Amino acid sequence: MTVEGVSDPEGAGAATSPCPSCGLEHVVPVEHVVVGREARSELGRFLDERGLRRVLVVEDANTAEVLGDDLSADLAAAGHAVSTRRFAQRAGLLADEEAVGAVRDAIASRRPDVVLAVGSGVLTDVTRYATFLHAKPFVSVPTAPSMDGYASTVAAMQFDGVKITLPSHAPLAIFADTGVLAAAPREMILSGFGDLAGKASARFDWELAAGVAREPYCEAVAERVAVPLERCLEDTAGLLGGDEDRVASLTGGLVESGLAMAMVGNSRPASGCEHHASHFLDLLAFRGLRAHASHGLQVAYATRFALAIQRLALAHLGDPLLQPAGGGGGEDERRWFGEQYLALGPVHDEKQVWFAEHADAWPGTSGHLAEVHERLARSSARFERVGTALGAAGVPATTGFLGTDGAMLRATFRYANRIRSRFTVLDLLECQRHIEPVLDAVIPGDS
Repeated sequence: MTVEGVSDPEGAGAATSPCPSCGLEHVVPVEHVVVGREARSELGRFLDERGLRRVLVVEDANTAEVLGDDLSADLAAAGHAVSTRRFAQRAGLLADEEAVGAVRDAIASRRPDVVLAVGSGVLTDVTRYATFLHAKPFVSVPTAPSMDGYASTVAAMQFDGVKITLPSHAPLAIFADTGVLAAAPREMILSGFGDLAGKASARFDWELAAGVAREPYCEAVAERVAVPLERCLEDTAGLLGGDEDRVASLTGGLVESGLAMAMVGNSRPASGCEHHASHFLDLLAFRGLRAHASHGLQVAYATRFALAIQRLALAHLGDPLLQPAGGGGGEDERRWFGEQYLALGPVHDEKQVWFAEHADAWPGTSGHLAEVHERLARSSARFERVGTALGAAGVPATTGFLGTDGAMLRATFRYANRIRSRFTVLDLLECQRHIEPVLDAVIPGDS
């Protein structure tokens, strides 16, 4: 790979030797990454070298204007047979069955050698999943540094109002023009920074799960995400102001995050309770209880509260597990989930199995507990800087942001652990019967 701001350019597409940190063999699934002004010219060269002559460009009305039209013209002038599938929406496009069907129809009728996803989160996931179903390669061409899924091997879809993650494939390559990215709207840059900032709480949850449930953990992979986060904390104002070097660093960090997920085979390096909270907010928007907001902004907002919850959890770390995680079933819980409640049954069942396997094993020996506490304390050392940066960026730790009120925000962190079967700090506190008093301390009342 040729990568600016992405740490390890070797070993793409193949397993490396066993990782000295965790002993596993990691696979970097993306063949080529370019983050820089030369991305567009490199893309054409990449397609030529691989004989990919028939190209389908997937875009929307916005991304066609900022990049897609010019890119299609460049490729056509170079002798490629270019067709497009342009979504008319300028806002509100969802990664749902209808959008996937539209791209699948275009693939079936135009029979491309490769599909280019020209856009950010939704367009990338729709293209990723549609090409996966057709066994077609795709190339990611980001138009904004707004999320970390460009290099992902899974697709975040919204079916029947519930965010689900489906097996898919990574792009063959990523070509990110920093001139285009730096010109993206401030809100989209903030969204990407919010997604990256959420890695601070995601790392805490990953390390917590490794300590409590002996879940596999890799320090080297975790650091691939932490290093670019630290870099972006150095000058958040410059980043949000569209400084091209800072935006390149953010984009590199978001790509790293996707690669980290692919390397361990799941979203642990990049997603914890803050992402589950964002998915819960998506569900509430689908039900008409609030307006839709971008994933990264929701993650940024949720991270403000996740970090506070995790700080308080450290004081309870050594307490035993007293009841199953995600026990649920109450009327308040059913009221917030609505008709989608029944769809969450498998998550509930998996958490009961988890509790049966681990309740008697925690907190374990005093030595093990001390080791877990030390690791989590180190992780939480960056929490204050992350919170300060988010606050300076305009993401508050109060109610009323992104269409929330106190009751909604409390429900988000009370029930977000029903969204995924993955263990987070919310499960630990619920198992210990500390979740209610912790939320009392963290979630502010409505002013």
